[in-house]
Amino acid sequence: MKVAIPMFKDRISPLFSTAPEALLVQTEGGRVCGSWKINLARLSPTERRVKFLGLGIEALFCGGIDEATRRWFERQGIHVEDNRMGNAMEILERHLYASCSERLNET
Repeated sequence: MKVAIPMFKDRISPLFSTAPEALLVQTEGGRVCGSWKINLARLSPTERRVKFLGLGIEALFCGGIDEATRRWFERQGIHVEDNRMGNAMEILERHLYASCSERLNET
């Protein structure tokens, strides 16, 4: 799964539309396979949406996001988790741990 996390320094940005960069993380089987950052500083909210869609993002973890953008991502099949705060990698690790635990409980 490819996850995008709008960033401000090492933390999740409070707002999707004002984040200067995003951390992109490729995961497989509950583990991080790779990560890289992209610059968002000069992109409008519409350009950000198109960029994320073009990158094949499957999930977006963010602090805050306007309702129209959230619905747009969801219509494109991108899972949105908002109201996330704190260190981006810690939030991602908690999500991966919870996902693995859910899969184990299903078996």
